Amino acid sequence: MSKFQDMENILITGAKGQLGSELKVLSQKNPSYNYYFTDIEELDITSAEAIENFVTANNITKIINCAAYNDVNGAESNFDEAVRLNVTAVASLAECAAKHDIYLIHFSSDYVFNGKKKSPYHESDRAFPISAYGKTKLAGEIAIKKSGAKSIIIRTAWLYSQFGNNFVKKMIQIGLDEYDADVVADCFGSPTSAKELAEAVFHIIPQLDATPRYGEVFHYSSEGVCSWAEFAEKIMKLKQLDCTINPLLSEAYPAAAKRPAYSVLDKTLIKTVFGVKTYHWEKSLSKVIKFF
Repeated sequence: MSKFQDMENILITGAKGQLGSELKVLSQKNPSYNYYFTDIEELDITSAEAIENFVTANNITKIINCAAYNDVNGAESNFDEAVRLNVTAVASLAECAAKHDIYLIHFSSDYVFNGKKKSPYHESDRAFPISAYGKTKLAGEIAIKKSGAKSIIIRTAWLYSQFGNNFVKKMIQIGLDEYDADVVADCFGSPTSAKELAEAVFHIIPQLDATPRYGEVFHYSSEGVCSWAEFAEKIMKLKQLDCTINPLLSEAYPAAAKRPAYSVLDKTLIKTVFGVKTYHWEKSLSKVIKFF
């Protein structure tokens, strides 16, 4: 048997998104695995048959699901599509993983919480989403747990990357075009580098087989807390953009979906179990802002 045949075959869905793109970059530094990066063109994860055929044809040994419907406001009016990607597709991936006894890594969101807590959320805290998007992400978690697949679910928050669409890119564009910007100042969380989340995933992968886990939830985000307005101010400062940030209350900002006022995640469990490192959001942002 060749070395290529001996290697694990890892399916990574949502390869064109923020996290999928960062995993693709880091895969070049992790040649111990054979990777199948897919998006809708290569694999329609809303089709259980397509998933089954792909997994069996390529002898997939692990699945990392980065695909999702991430338009928080859009999910309010396109709920069926959000369910299709965040629930139905996730259930199909999990059922296939269970059938073939392969590990699934799935990503969820801080938006499964209602934001009424005043201290960081633990994995054991009750999930109570207040938006359609949050409801679909929680339903996806439940589907994985019901499948019986070997799996871990990583909830993350306020993700940004040089790839895809995100708050950092939006603020930089506004800073280039405008003299000021109104940004919500009463919603607090932890901006998280998709690059560092991808690094954490690669740190976790070789540890998975030692201990089977079934739908176990872990939290991962950067350290520290800020409001969206404070996040925007830091972006403008690092990019040396002459754009004034005007803090405003969320009630004054028209949005289809409600956001949790506080969605900071406690990362103790993932650091303890897998030895994952986390960094302060300001330090993480300053390291990658040059790529934007």
